[in-house]
Amino acid sequence: MILNNFTSSVMKMKLLLIAFMGFWTGLSAQEHRISLNYKPVGTKAYLYLGYYFGESKYLQDSVLLEPDGTAIFRGEKKLTGGLYLIIDPEKKRYFDLLIDQEQTFHINIDTSDFSIASITGSNETQHLESYKKTTARIFKQLPALQQELAQAKNRADSLSIQKKINAAFEEAQEWREQFIQQHPESYLSLLFRLMKEPVFKPGPGANRSDSILAYQNYKKQYWEDIPIGDERLLRTPVFEQRLNRYMEQVVRNPDTLKLEVDRFILSSRGSETMFKYYINRFTNEYMNPKYMGLDVVFLHLFEKYYLTNQVTWLSDKDRELVYNRAYSIMGNIIGEPAAELNLLDTLDQKTNLHNIRSPYTILAFWDPDCGHCREQIPVMDSLFRTKWKQRGITLIGILTDSVRTDKSKLPAVKESWKQFIQKHQLKGWLHWYQSFEMREEEKKNNKPGFRQYYDVFQTPTLYLLDQDKRIIAKKINPQQLDELLETQRSKTNSKNK
Repeated sequence: MILNNFTSSVMKMKLLLIAFMGFWTGLSAQEHRISLNYKPVGTKAYLYLGYYFGESKYLQDSVLLEPDGTAIFRGEKKLTGGLYLIIDPEKKRYFDLLIDQEQTFHINIDTSDFSIASITGSNETQHLESYKKTTARIFKQLPALQQELAQAKNRADSLSIQKKINAAFEEAQEWREQFIQQHPESYLSLLFRLMKEPVFKPGPGANRSDSILAYQNYKKQYWEDIPIGDERLLRTPVFEQRLNRYMEQVVRNPDTLKLEVDRFILSSRGSETMFKYYINRFTNEYMNPKYMGLDVVFLHLFEKYYLTNQVTWLSDKDRELVYNRAYSIMGNIIGEPAAELNLLDTLDQKTNLHNIRSPYTILAFWDPDCGHCREQIPVMDSLFRTKWKQRGITLIGILTDSVRTDKSKLPAVKESWKQFIQKHQLKGWLHWYQSFEMREEEKKNNKPGFRQYYDVFQTPTLYLLDQDKRIIAKKINPQQLDELLETQRSKTNSKNK
């Protein structure tokens, strides 16, 4: 039941285009042979064999149904163990099966609902069917209980109903635990271990040390008895869901994340497929991370695995993308000094960032023709006037369009910039830009420009610097910036008490 409902939508057939994953690497010479019996459905009707790769589904093979309703999927190589699917000729219905060590078996398909009527030669799928029947029995009353819980009129009734719901889940978990003990080497046991949630119990009245110990135990349990280098993990959506939770909720500190990605990658050295999966998965995750400051994890991957030529499967286009992204991040790491800015003000006077004396400096890279800028720059100005200015905070607006414009268009760009400043009365700001000649000088000397130093490839882009011009935050919106400044202010006030 649970395994059969990982996704709610009917499978969309796709061809596997990720050539670099090398799915067939290391497969043995053993063959697979899966025979099926289904009702005759006319001429040129096919059955399909699909498989999971993470949370996606892909087409493995197709076979023509014979007039007598028989079909055989066969191949000279053994299939990677995992959760597979048999899909009906109309690609509307499917059922799951487990394939691991036993790869020669026969299935009779129930024509009424396209499910397994009987199976011989596959203990794994028989176990899966037993589990489905067990959970169907255990959770038969669950919808009714959930409806009763929603309509409960008092706390006593709610507790009584919740107790019944909890008992059902406990019974299902007990069934899984017993199965693991009886069949520890089964692929289904591996799925059950992936489904098991670690226990986090600091206990009543726990102090900070107790909570830390409980967290450490939780973290230790998370991958206990799960072989994280096993390629079969990729053939079920459960693993990717568990890994996502782990990387987003259990380990969030950048230094800890570096150690974790190295642990996963080290575990994959025996499997080329797993090695590629982890490298690509973590690269995609941290090139443009969900949370500020985690791009250092991507830089760690880049320096340790890309620059040492261990990543050899990328196309030229993808390789260029990764390298350019890494070089654009290197100059703007949180906690590190911000790159110097040598620019001009509205009167064409030379300026530079590190001569500014201020408890905090805000950098706002923006353009007057940018829709988001037209919305957010006035918001920033309002916060600056009402809160930031009186705290001595310096706000620098930097025109970015001048570095994309040819010399003949620059006067019009500057005029539009100045008109926006005047119209919205952006007073008290410092307004800077880069001249065409300054940009050409950078090119001549092969020096990165501020767009690369500050990773400015969309506008507005905001940075918060401390009094020593070290980066506190980057790429946040004005409201987040204000909240962060309030947090910094509270910390300063607490230290001064």
